[in-house]
Order: sequence, then structure tokens, then C-alpha cells
Amino acid sequence: MTRAGLFWACTFAVTIPGCYGEEVQAWHWWTNEISLNSKFTVIMHGQFRTKRPLGELIQARTGPILRYYIKPKTTVVGGYFYRGEQQPRAEGLGDSHRLFAGMEDYKFTPKKRGLPAGLLESRFLVERYFGGPEGSLTSFTRLRYRNRFSFREWKVSPLFGYEVFAFTNQYWGQRPHGGIRWIINEKMMLDTGYYWDGRAPRAGTQRHLFFTNLLIRFKKVPDPDFPNRPAF
Repeated sequence: MTRAGLFWACTFAVTIPGCYGEEVQAWHWWTNEISLNSKFTVIMHGQFRTKRPLGELIQARTGPILRYYIKPKTTVVGGYFYRGEQQPRAEGLGDSHRLFAGMEDYKFTPKKRGLPAGLLESRFLVERYFGGPEGSLTSFTRLRYRNRFSFREWKVSPLFGYEVFAFTNQYWGQRPHGGIRWIINEKMMLDTGYYWDGRAPRAGTQRHLFFTNLLIRFKKVPDPDFPNRPAF
């Protein structure tokens, strides 16, 4: 099987289990990176969700992110999102704002026992939601931590990850996910796959999510790790 065939076969395999869930959504996001210098990168990031792939729009969010390298593979990040809800859900979510800050780190694992070199990503964020309807769940603080792994040297690689998030009101959730990372060329990378979005009832409903993430980078300074490093 060609690598392109492997890409679509694996995408089909990881997304089909979600098609039988009570709530199935498609979650798509894109990331445009512009490096200002060797330390600072400006990111324009956007996301939207639909009912099933190419279905009715549920939610969209967008905003700027600033990434600062405190050492070669460790960054401090901070940003802002505006979130619009087309269909506010019963638990009271509506249009709101989000401020967030945290750290990202990535490491390269060496070749071992016939396996290629790997990329291990981690990210920790503190998020503050505000500005939503009075009495809704759009005013709260949340912590989130995510790990991901992929093979660095493959143009088409499996992608595995796990994310956990905790609310200051003691509710929590988790997002195990898997899929495919495709290095399209030296400026573009595409992740696609399946998330299981599991939450405590008060923090939202459990969902099955088909996701895509397209990263496009405009290089102004050399980045020897790109595209074999994480996207936001």
C-alpha cells in the first residue's frame, strides 16, 4: 500500500468508531505561523465545529497567539479567542471570550530497535472564559494538559495523543485521540483523526469528534525542526 493509501485507510479506521455515538461532530482548525525573529512567532488560529462532517455550523472561534522561545524546544505561549455559538446548548454556553497562557515543549526520541525517531509534544495551558450570558458556563477558569506522539522522519505518520482538562469547580474531562500526521511539504502539515471528548455531565456532554488541523508556516527565519515539530 502506498503512503497516500495508508493515510486514508488509517483516517477511515480512526474515525468510523465515532459515527455510532450519540453526538458526532466535525472539528476543524487551521494555524498560520509567521516568525518575527528567532524568538517570537505570531500565530493566527481558527476553529469551527459542525454537526457531522460538512453539517450545520455549531461553533466557531478565532484569535491571535504569541509564541516565545525561552530555549530551543521550549516556548511560552499566550493568546485570545472569540467564540461564537450558533446553537447555545442546554447547559448555558453562548458567545464568549477566552484568554489563555502556558508552556509548550517538544523532544525528539532517537531511533531504537528499528523504529524511526519520534516527536513527543507536551502543552500546558491556563484558560479564562468570560463575557458570556449572565448565569451561563461562559465564566470560568480551566487547566488543560496534552501529550502527543508521532514519528518524526515519516512523511505520513500515526499520531497518538491524550489531553486532560480540569475546571476550578472540580469538574474534569479527557480527550484521548488518534489519527494521522501528513507532512505535505516544507511549509504545510495536516493532522486528521478522531477524538473522544469525555466530560462530567455539568461540564458538557460526551462527544465523538472527527478532526482536521492544517498548519501553514511563513518562514522569515530558519527553523530546522519544521515541519517535524508540533502545531498549536
